[in-house]
Amino acid sequence: MDLSRLISPTSVAVVGATDRPGSYGQAVLANLIASGFTGPVIGVHPTRAEALGFPCVPTLGEIGRSVDVVVIATPASTVSAYISEARRLGCGGAVVFAAGFAEVGDDSLDDELVAAARDFAMLGPNGNGLVNAWTRAALWGDHAALPSDPGHIAVISQSGNVGVGLLAHRRGLGLHSVFSVGNAAAVGATDLIGHLATTDEVKVIAAYLEADGDGVALATALAACAESDVRVVILKAGRSALGAAAGQAHTAALAGDQRVFESFMREAGAVLVRDPAELIETARALMTGRRDPRGAAILTCSGGDATLAADIADDAGAHVANLESATLKTLTSILPSTATPGNPLDHTNLVWADTEAVARITEVIAHDANVGHLVYIQDQPAGLPADAVQEWVATRSGAELGANRAGTTVMLTSTMPGQEPDSAVSGLGAAFAAIAALQGPAPRADRLMEIAVAARHVGAISPDQTQSGSAAISLSEAEAKAMLREAGVRVPVGALATMADDAANVASGIGFPVVVKACAAGLDHKSDLGAVIVGLEDAPAVQAAAARILSIETLPPGTCLLVEQLVSGVEVLVSATRTGVVPALVIGLGGIWAEALGEVLVIPLPADPERVREGLGHLRGSAVLRGDRGQQPYAIDALCHLASNVGRLLIDSGASLIELNPVIVSSDGAVAADAVIVK
Repeated sequence: MDLSRLISPTSVAVVGATDRPGSYGQAVLANLIASGFTGPVIGVHPTRAEALGFPCVPTLGEIGRSVDVVVIATPASTVSAYISEARRLGCGGAVVFAAGFAEVGDDSLDDELVAAARDFAMLGPNGNGLVNAWTRAALWGDHAALPSDPGHIAVISQSGNVGVGLLAHRRGLGLHSVFSVGNAAAVGATDLIGHLATTDEVKVIAAYLEADGDGVALATALAACAESDVRVVILKAGRSALGAAAGQAHTAALAGDQRVFESFMREAGAVLVRDPAELIETARALMTGRRDPRGAAILTCSGGDATLAADIADDAGAHVANLESATLKTLTSILPSTATPGNPLDHTNLVWADTEAVARITEVIAHDANVGHLVYIQDQPAGLPADAVQEWVATRSGAELGANRAGTTVMLTSTMPGQEPDSAVSGLGAAFAAIAALQGPAPRADRLMEIAVAARHVGAISPDQTQSGSAAISLSEAEAKAMLREAGVRVPVGALATMADDAANVASGIGFPVVVKACAAGLDHKSDLGAVIVGLEDAPAVQAAAARILSIETLPPGTCLLVEQLVSGVEVLVSATRTGVVPALVIGLGGIWAEALGEVLVIPLPADPERVREGLGHLRGSAVLRGDRGQQPYAIDALCHLASNVGRLLIDSGASLIELNPVIVSSDGAVAADAVIVK
């Protein structure tokens, strides 16, 4: 589907054109006038000859040309017919405002629209439309004031009201375009991300999402962003259970697994934020900054701001540079005597409004080999007299001048919303979230395409299907371990038995101590039934334990016994699942460490052993496996290979879930002591 004419329209038809205040048709025409749109605009109305000065024709078929976008500002029942006519005329796309489709449960009307708009660039329904600051196309169903100077940030919103707020925020400074996808019956956020990634003027994409979407399409779109170095910032609704339910009711969306989504976004280099203002401000910060692994230098004339900035940078994961001794020595010679050289640096108000002094300080710091990012913090209170404003301008201009002399740029930021200069990022959180992303490695398009291929291979499975269990059944543990063994996953030595005497004989053959478990398809919570007994040291103990298990009345028919050699070491959870936006591997310490640390590693699949090892290094619990503080190290390489093999098995087997809980890791290797595979 080609979205180029929808994204950058230069000619428009408005179905339902009118001069009636409060109507979508009037709002769009008024916005086109106010924005300075110079392309052809044709109204469609059965009885009007003109609307707000634009000529009108009775039917869409009489517009006499193929326009880039048809705006449909008429009731839901009329929309499908107009979409079909727009396609017949060869128009580039459509914007639909009408509600009353999937979001209210009207499947018949929605199915009709989806069929009419298949492979057609239709935005909506139940959205607010689009604006493009470069072509001055304000196809928006409410008042839309475009920025006078077009920028490079494209904004995508699944919510109409959130889109309105994003468009109005700080008068749209830096915006390239805004798209309100609504129900996304034809064009969704993912489609727009992929196409905007190849739009020359777009440098940053900011998206508000109420659903994970199609993982294959999203990974492919983000790969296009990585290929073009288009930065991405995401506001994801539905992070909590309550938020997910609200999102579903609002736009008929389903929220997927949040941890998988967050891990996927990290792989894509996308910055995740928590509210609409932070979405736009982080996008502005990404636009200002540049990729550099080196640390940030923070300058201000406030000691309080310096302290806060250090804390917020740490919270965001941004690295603050350690200045070289030569830099500190030079700073000592040029700073006021009351200032202490360091980073963050409070240069004090003794150089306030002294452009050249601030420039010298900034230039010295910018030349430090450890500095890759410059941040200058300044709030400018509203209502200042003109002469005072000049002092604020002179001070921050010094930071810009010094950065320019050093051949770099400085990110201006402020701490107080409403007190930021137009050129500044509002909020330290947004600034340092962007810097943390820019300090990290650039996202790899090839890695994202690997994720897309894996997601396509395993197919989609909706979260509610897995939770209901209507189509899912787990293999017996013996069957699961046979599959794992073939996939290169080490499992304990063991065998099946049907009677207590047989179990004792098996145990004697494999060696003590052993564990005895009930074994049957669908029997996932054996411990809850008392059907797992560990630490058995001799044949009589095994025989008694086996008899006790077989006497449990709630076991399914045909239950047998699995007797295995007991292994010891650190307990680790390893699982692979495809219930999130993309298939993923999940790893975390088990046993007492699970409660003490409460952390897990999530990696989108595929995940080779090196990727698993790199991820484990970010877990606090990895110190347990490394054997820090004189403890014996465990076989981390074996664990990484085991986890990688589990992920590959999920992709190759068509299973929806593989859970090994626990994997026992010792100095000799990693063994899957318990296994559940759900087909």
